Amino acid sequence: MRLGTRGSKLALAQAETVSRLLEPIVGDVEIVVIKTSGDHGNREVVGAFVKQIQESLLEGSVNLGLHCLKDLPTEPLQGLTLAAYLEREDPSDVLLSREPWRQLPAGALIGTGSIRRSAQLSALRPDFNFKPLVGNVDTRLRKLLDGEYDAIVLANAGLRRLGLLENWSNSDFSKVQIQRLTAEEMLSAAGQGVLVLETREGELSEVSALDHTPTRTAAMAERAFLHSLGGGCSVPVAALATSDGVHVDLEGLVAAPDGSEAIRGRASGEHPVLLGQNLAGRLIARGAKDLLTRHPVGGQAK
Repeated sequence: MRLGTRGSKLALAQAETVSRLLEPIVGDVEIVVIKTSGDHGNREVVGAFVKQIQESLLEGSVNLGLHCLKDLPTEPLQGLTLAAYLEREDPSDVLLSREPWRQLPAGALIGTGSIRRSAQLSALRPDFNFKPLVGNVDTRLRKLLDGEYDAIVLANAGLRRLGLLENWSNSDFSKVQIQRLTAEEMLSAAGQGVLVLETREGELSEVSALDHTPTRTAAMAERAFLHSLGGGCSVPVAALATSDGVHVDLEGLVAAPDGSEAIRGRASGEHPVLLGQNLAGRLIARGAKDLLTRHPVGGQAK
């Protein structure tokens, strides 16, 4: 069984974990590293971190594709299906800095490539400045230690999957303080913390044994919300749902890129896709799309 994945340290750690889960079901698993457009620096293309993996699936050079769900476009690709949503890791964002982040000085430089993150941080601290941050997790942390940034924002799930938090006080990064941001401070990206296994339609149905129904249900609501707003990684749209597999509680947010305005709402129900669509419709009625039009993303640089 050939499992396609990106080649970053985090992607490989995730692939090793998933391969151990797969082996009792499908037998031996070979991890196949696939370079994506995003790995080559072309991060603005839709599906930059998944397209080449999906192409490898369709041509048959791999049997399974492993993705971070938030990297997947909300439009499904014909011929492929998401066979399993693995149980979600903590979806929160964390802010890392050498001093408590609320004590950072006016004009502090924050590293993040996410407009969703910079918009919500701007709402909390309009005096912050932002600069794009790229590279693997270790590279980003070292840029912080080297003084290139006053603070950086990362996904909690990535730090956990790399095992960095387990021995933080004895690591090279022990001087860095970690602040987990609450959902009120920073609502997550749709699908954040979720890994999915993609297969060709009609194949490897046994992989569904790894599917975690509450995670799938929550993620479906989040992605329906995002899709209805026409959003992706390049717009400040956030969504986070919780589910017991049947009932869903969903929170969504659309912000101006500069953080000056935000429209937020909540909804509950038992039909995740309809729930996401309906919540998006309510926020659109309150001016969500107009908010994005009046505040183009390109104008948010600070």
